[in-house]
Amino acid sequence: MVSQDHQQLSSAVICESILQMVTTDPTISVSVLIAHIRSRYTYTTTYRKTWIAKQKAIEIIYDNWEESYKELLRWILAFKHYLLGTVTDIEVGPFIEDGQRVPSKAVFHRLFWSFQPCIRGFDNCKPVVSVDGTWLYGKYHGTLLMTIAQDGDGHTIPIAYTIVEGETSDGWFFFLSRLQMFVTPQPNLCLISDRHESIKSVVRRVNNNWHHVFCVRHISQNFIRTFKNGLMKDIVASVGYAMTQPSITYFRRQISDWSQDAVKWLDDTPKEQWLQSYDEGRRWGHMTTNLSECMNNVLKGTHNLPISSLVQTTYYRVTVKFEERGTHVQAMMTSGLIYSNTIIQNLNKERSMSNSHEVVIQNRAHSIFTVKELVRPPSGRPVGTFKVDLDKRWCDCGEFQALHYPCSHVIVACSFIHRDYMMYVSSKYTLQCIFDVYKLIKLDSITNN
Repeated sequence: MVSQDHQQLSSAVICESILQMVTTDPTISVSVLIAHIRSRYTYTTTYRKTWIAKQKAIEIIYDNWEESYKELLRWILAFKHYLLGTVTDIEVGPFIEDGQRVPSKAVFHRLFWSFQPCIRGFDNCKPVVSVDGTWLYGKYHGTLLMTIAQDGDGHTIPIAYTIVEGETSDGWFFFLSRLQMFVTPQPNLCLISDRHESIKSVVRRVNNNWHHVFCVRHISQNFIRTFKNGLMKDIVASVGYAMTQPSITYFRRQISDWSQDAVKWLDDTPKEQWLQSYDEGRRWGHMTTNLSECMNNVLKGTHNLPISSLVQTTYYRVTVKFEERGTHVQAMMTSGLIYSNTIIQNLNKERSMSNSHEVVIQNRAHSIFTVKELVRPPSGRPVGTFKVDLDKRWCDCGEFQALHYPCSHVIVACSFIHRDYMMYVSSKYTLQCIFDVYKLIKLDSITNN
């Protein structure tokens, strides 16, 4: 029988025991550490004592939590000096002591930062960004807000960060106003977020030129919280992803047969803000905020770190990712390839499907065609007939305009008139454009100085 907590099993003793585990994985959960202590000492320590021990371990590995805020200023200056074009903006609040404000002191409030290679690299990404937040779990709580872009090969890239007190209207305004001013001043960008009222109001204040759309995953999660039906939640997501009006009608009918209130709830959100078929291609097929993927690829473990270590880690990890991806893309270009593996694989699938289509009506003068499917497509939907307008880059199936590369109907229309369908692939999918995202990184410039 395992005994309960022991008074001599202090947080300092626990810290020493778990130090290597926290070094290996700063995100390790307190419950796992409690299990380790139980296994080693045959005592079950409390959650709070183990949590305190973990914070002490992180201080030993990285920074003292309080000193980390002082260290932050040195790193901000280093970024601005050695990584020209990097943007930082820090807000501080009054320091109160014995009920009185101390003029010579201030306390940290908010921080925005974006590295120059990310700002420059975004010009070669798809014109879509997503914003989302994640809690910080260290000694001093807060929220890390991020802006995430994606290159033409499907890799996510964090291009801007902010630490704020929480997902408040003021916090989002601090973040989005600086994002628009310093990182994404381009007009007509697509901004993906959740449907939180504070974000909606701030977007209207900051930039009316953004095409603001909502993450379908968040909408489906809000739906299940309201209506408690997992099957309908999946159908709601299918409505969002659908590229044609008949598909939307089919899924909406299933929801309507179950609950008219559910349909009214969905209709409260403007169609162009969450339905891909009403999007006019602005999303480039991206329906979610991609935060979890980005956290795993670049930012895993950072939300447990003291602030200066968190900021440093974002630089070092992005630097490594830029170097890895740039080297990989350059090697592909050297081998003679022109397009990313992802787009080539997708086009091969579309070309294979085009073999079971035929052009039944054509207007060569205006590059307009009617394409008939002869075999049921892999998606399982019924065979159909689709209008293709090459000059307007339009197909009734929705894929051509949504994804910015030819669908199977476009490919067969191009084949019919002996035209190279690759001319309709967006330049964002070329290896040259993808390489241009990553080529501007200045490796080790801060480390060596």
